[in-house]
Amino acid sequence: MGGSIVIMSGEGMVGLWGGLKSVIPWPFQYDQNGILTQETDGPSKYKVLCIGNGVYGCGMFDMVKSLRYPNVGVRAVNSEWDQPIDLDNALKFIQEWKPDLVTMVHCDTPTGALNSEAVRVVGEACSKTETLFYVDVVSSAGAVPVDISGWNIDIGLLGSQKAFSCEPSLAIITVSAKAWKQIEKVAYTGYDALLPFKGAEKTGLPYTPLWSAIDATNIQLKTVFGENNERAQEVYDRHEAVARHCRARVQNMGLTLWWDKEHASLSSPSVTAIRVPENTTWEELDRKLRKQGVIFGGSYGQTANALFRIGHMGTQSDLHTVDKALDILEEIVANH
Repeated sequence: MGGSIVIMSGEGMVGLWGGLKSVIPWPFQYDQNGILTQETDGPSKYKVLCIGNGVYGCGMFDMVKSLRYPNVGVRAVNSEWDQPIDLDNALKFIQEWKPDLVTMVHCDTPTGALNSEAVRVVGEACSKTETLFYVDVVSSAGAVPVDISGWNIDIGLLGSQKAFSCEPSLAIITVSAKAWKQIEKVAYTGYDALLPFKGAEKTGLPYTPLWSAIDATNIQLKTVFGENNERAQEVYDRHEAVARHCRARVQNMGLTLWWDKEHASLSSPSVTAIRVPENTTWEELDRKLRKQGVIFGGSYGQTANALFRIGHMGTQSDLHTVDKALDILEEIVANH
């Protein structure tokens, strides 16, 4: 109870940054002479724990550090990018270090890792304390069930461009009552701040919204998910079916899935990650695909040149569309 949804104009990253700055306290204030002074006297008055097993989950650590707040202590529980979240270590940190904020990514797109169970378990641990739980659901919401309340997510961040298949023009943020208390305490009011949107349903929006994008997203949601979300399960089932079909064809080509065997359950229905064949490079494979009009995604960091990925979310979660791309991939692999 007491939670709400904020819709900001801008690509999803504006919500990711705004969410952090809205809950992490700014340690300075101006004195009566207009001189900036530091309110807190310790380097770790506000603790942030970043949990990840991919580019974006682990990258949260760098985002928090880049704010350069001297009152913030930030630590990371990072897993290798072909492994599940290290839940034992994460829970130990939450219990012993007692962070004020925990960050995670539900679906880490560059590897297609879907961390549903880890998010649920960490959210439950956070709910037993004053810890806020901040989760990026950008490439999962709309493709798989996301239980914002059941998983105790205080700040849930998504964008209009992924499974909703709209332009990259809106950042959509779910904010719990617990999060609003911290947001009001911090009182950050920059353009990417959440606070100016509190109570906007009564007082009006704080800035001129991008009405065209809001209208487009509203129409898309009603068209795809139904007027009352009654077709949501059909959408989730379609994503599952397309993902299974895609992975079966990829394996029949002799290619290896990134999430295979005992870790197959970590594969998101919104994206399939595939190991680059040993007899080629991602650069060469990408060049051949683009020559025939197919664009798949590469990866970054630990997995750069080790894998490539096929996105099949939103309107691209379509058997005919995926098969056309896979036909070209199969031809290239067979003739290499």
